[in-house]
Amino acid sequence: MPPFPPREERDFASLVPQEVLRRGLAYYQEGRVLRVFRVGEKVLGLVQGSAEAPYRVEVGPGLWGRCSCPYPEFPCKHAVALLYAYVEEKAPDLAPLIEALTPEEARGLLKKLALLPEVGLYLAEALAPEKAFLEGVKDLRRAFRLGGGQEEARALSLRLDRVGRKEVEAYLEALLEAPFDPEPYLRIALERYLALTPRLSFLLNLYLRHPSEALREAFLQVAGERGEEALHLLRGGNGLGLKRALRAELLFRLGRVEEGLSALREGLEGVEDYLLLVERLMALGRVEEALRYAEEARDWFGKDPRLLPLLDLLVAHRGNPEDHRARFGVRPNLEDYLALKSKLGREFYRERKALLRQVRDPALLARIYLLEEDWKALDRLLRNTPPEAYPALAEVLEEKLPEEAKRLYLEAARREVEKGTRKAYREAARLLGRLSRLDPKAAREAALALLQAYPRRRALKEELGFWLSEKPHGPMTE
Repeated sequence: MPPFPPREERDFASLVPQEVLRRGLAYYQEGRVLRVFRVGEKVLGLVQGSAEAPYRVEVGPGLWGRCSCPYPEFPCKHAVALLYAYVEEKAPDLAPLIEALTPEEARGLLKKLALLPEVGLYLAEALAPEKAFLEGVKDLRRAFRLGGGQEEARALSLRLDRVGRKEVEAYLEALLEAPFDPEPYLRIALERYLALTPRLSFLLNLYLRHPSEALREAFLQVAGERGEEALHLLRGGNGLGLKRALRAELLFRLGRVEEGLSALREGLEGVEDYLLLVERLMALGRVEEALRYAEEARDWFGKDPRLLPLLDLLVAHRGNPEDHRARFGVRPNLEDYLALKSKLGREFYRERKALLRQVRDPALLARIYLLEEDWKALDRLLRNTPPEAYPALAEVLEEKLPEEAKRLYLEAARREVEKGTRKAYREAARLLGRLSRLDPKAAREAALALLQAYPRRRALKEELGFWLSEKPHGPMTE
């Protein structure tokens, strides 16, 4: 391992990503290292970054250390800048000088240094880390109220190993007020909290207020070791059914499978409850029981889109007309339409109109009409389809009605160009590429006509420039 503190650049350069090394060197050359000193095997200092206050940096052997900047990895560019400053300026080692002080001299020196704001902050964190951390939590809450706080949250997460359970709990509670997703910070704080004799009741209350995956797993991890205490806390219910779901999951983890299933059955109120129960039954290999509950959910909740996983399960394992009918009602598709046509026989035509009324996708309707050769219905569809559906509809018609597909592609491309944005021009080029698969000459003529109609639109020329050559090499598609 290279020596530390380093004597020259090569002692640390090979351990740092090249981009971080380059930016750290630039920071040093820009004079951003405000302080650098050594205490034994550690190099410490202040480096001015993008924030108003300089970042506090500490680097030890193996390039282990910390920085108060928001960068998630270490070493960061501030740490690298500090190391460059150290090897160039060779700061003296303060450790032997400090050890030479008498107790009276040391106390006197600390009192004087405490009057300096930068040093006073260090001393506050070193001499009373818990109090300083709680002050930091107060500042974090204020930052949240102003719509920020990410930098403060990162800084506190770096100090978690210096404080106890009370301080970590205060930090966790504050994170629930964050105006951004607090999950990454929750995970870091919970890792520290689980090492500090965590309180189950505290974790449960946090989860009920903010049902995140990190809090759920933290509670279950502790609950697995203190099962009866956790089950007692999970008695009763709450509006979202969170306690019941936790109780069931804990029982499964404790190996009490039937009790866990009973807990899930007791709470069958909404679609999500059925999803949990059916998923668990399938995992246990109890397929028939799972299908019975899936059918029950189908009958209770009708066209709720959350039913799709259960309806897919029913179709895959049984495929009764009721299953296909229910899934078609939630998500109209060709597979269920054809399955109903096959399984219902003559009775299908009594339902056909009702089924088709549920379809809102012109492309799906076109597929159905083409398969059934219902040309009158297809003609009505083409006359009434909104322009935004032209591309998808044209793709369906390419094989059997290529002339109609060409017309739709041309009209869709023209409408895109009329929008006047580069994104629309790019979409027009894509549509002309689709057209060129059917008729390359027509695609090129359409592109040239559009360019002539709007000669001053440079972006249009750039997007359709492919078509300006005398002989394009081939159709341009997606």
